[in-house]
Amino acid sequence: MTVTAADTVPAATLEPPTGRLSPLQQWWVLTTRGLLKVFRNGEFIFAFVSPALLAICFYLPLREAVAQVATIDYAQYLMPVIMLQSAAFVASSASMRAAVDGQEGVHTRFRVMPMPTAVPFLARAATNFVLLLVALACGLITCLIMGWRPVPEEYGGGVTGAAIAVLLVAMIGMALTLCADGIGLVAKSPEATSQLVAFPTLILGMLSTGFIPLNQFPEWIQGFVEYQPISQVTKAMRDAIGGILDWQRFEPTLWWTLGLFAVAAVLLVLGTRKAAR
Repeated sequence: MTVTAADTVPAATLEPPTGRLSPLQQWWVLTTRGLLKVFRNGEFIFAFVSPALLAICFYLPLREAVAQVATIDYAQYLMPVIMLQSAAFVASSASMRAAVDGQEGVHTRFRVMPMPTAVPFLARAATNFVLLLVALACGLITCLIMGWRPVPEEYGGGVTGAAIAVLLVAMIGMALTLCADGIGLVAKSPEATSQLVAFPTLILGMLSTGFIPLNQFPEWIQGFVEYQPISQVTKAMRDAIGGILDWQRFEPTLWWTLGLFAVAAVLLVLGTRKAAR
């Protein structure tokens, strides 16, 4: 009687492996990978450094100059744009990570692995959301150190109004981050990605009412300054802090946010198709 190799191997080892990570487990593994990468890159540290540098560069030199032309507490006035720039830092980081992964072929490898197409996207979104929460917390700490405080309820929105303002910036920040993630997927290089994300936010930030009141701009540009997205979001945040936010004041911010989500959806679809080629 001839004994074959198959007769000497336990039957269980001849069966194909059935253990496979569920989509939820795959999402958790990829999210953990993303958070570890964020930690190794020092992005949590830069999440605090970014708003701190912004406060140093703008609050210290401009507070006295603004006080001479407007009767406002500059720490209170500057808080929304510092929070918004904290969210913009997360968007820039998200686009760079997506672009680097694309350059290294990570997205293509994920595409051919046995996992749903949405898992890598959801893992990146979760990673960016955690970093966004950290950045907003760091931005809020910076504003408190700078001298910002919630307006008491008898004069404004109180803690509730401040919380609504933070929710507004979190909402627009997540939309901006998804948009930046999509840019990172379709961009040809990380260098191009940094320019596509950094320059628009920088230019719009400087030409907004985030740093100085509208009447301090030349008349010929006041229309653009007033209605561009950063001015609208910072205005809605100040209205929430002041306890006067209503639908009419909130509506422009909502439309800008929905517009960013729509752009993000288009970019993410294009990026997914690019990885599939």
